[in-house]
Amino acid sequence: MSTRTLVIMAGGTGGHIMPGLAVAHEMQSRGWRVLWI
Repeated sequence: MSTRTLVIMAGGTGGHIMPGLAVAHEMQSRGWRVLWI
């Protein structure tokens, strides 16, 4: 089975980065590869 990839783009303030981090951590725990832009 191939690894799924999620690309997250967030920046500027914690209001964008913190939710992105939460999603990234959850998806990584589910086996997804997470890339940041």
